[in-house]
Amino acid sequence: MKMNKSSVAIMISSLLTMSSFAAEQVTANIQEPKSVNDFYGKLNISLQINDEEGESFNSLNSNSSRVGVKGKYYLENGLTAIYKLEWQVNVNDDSKDSLTARNQWVGFQGDFGEITVGRSDTTLKVSQGKFDLFNDYEGDLKHLFIGENRETDAITYKSPVYKNIQLLTSYIISDDADESDPYSIGILFGDLNLKKTDFYFSIAHDENMPAKYQGVDNLGEAISGTKPLANTRITGMYKFDALQVGAMFVDTEVVESGKSETGYVGNIAYDFGDIIAKLQYQDFAGAGSLSVGADYMLGKNTKVFAWYTDREGNELTTTDGSTYQLASEGQYFAIGMEQKF
Repeated sequence: MKMNKSSVAIMISSLLTMSSFAAEQVTANIQEPKSVNDFYGKLNISLQINDEEGESFNSLNSNSSRVGVKGKYYLENGLTAIYKLEWQVNVNDDSKDSLTARNQWVGFQGDFGEITVGRSDTTLKVSQGKFDLFNDYEGDLKHLFIGENRETDAITYKSPVYKNIQLLTSYIISDDADESDPYSIGILFGDLNLKKTDFYFSIAHDENMPAKYQGVDNLGEAISGTKPLANTRITGMYKFDALQVGAMFVDTEVVESGKSETGYVGNIAYDFGDIIAKLQYQDFAGAGSLSVGADYMLGKNTKVFAWYTDREGNELTTTDGSTYQLASEGQYFAIGMEQKF
């Protein structure tokens, strides 16, 4: 079959129109995706030498290695559905069941801010941002301080950021009808990752937040369980080019006894390029913890590290004579590697 020039021209024009329309559709899909899903995680493994309460031993530690998936689904009217499912990976666990739950929630984002329901870090825990230079190690704040809580049955709200100010709240639905529902509230000023701003400041408070304990009562009998606590934290960080300094103050009260203890942290980090040197001192209820270490960055997501921590034992005695063992005394040294993906 022969085709005249007009027919050929019309065909070419139609093909170009269809190609242009298809390209516009592809571009629109790229610019305005219906959903974004991200699989992520990190492996942080270290060989650790421990001298704890007079006993020396070696261990291979997983340091809260984790894996997770998070995502967004863009809806109508400026609303976005969001979710996160994260698990801790215990690679040093002899059992086959090596996964434990971390933050796992679902919710919405919009002009109103963000609201989620599920298992979440409390506002007080989130309020520290990237303050803790030895997070997930023996120098972690959680070993002396009380209040590093991740709660189930949590309703969490984050307001929009206005002039570097953001409001966070957490409300926990208690499973015990005889207990008051815990809540956590905080105000953040600046970027908690110190990327958008060179400064960060926060103040946060927990009320009726359950805290696990173990120890002995005034009769010398072993006890364990949870008690409601009231916690207040004030955190500040500032970055001077390669130098980062930070300070934190805490006040913790056992609600039913009225016993209150205070603590503080000071830290400093210096970025030499590929090497980041770190120093942190923590004190709570008369017990101190000193940590020093360095990270050597082999790539954006890869590093090797070494650190040393000298920690005093920590006890909290309430007005009813009960003594709660919060942290064991020991000296710890570790070398390890972290790979993010």
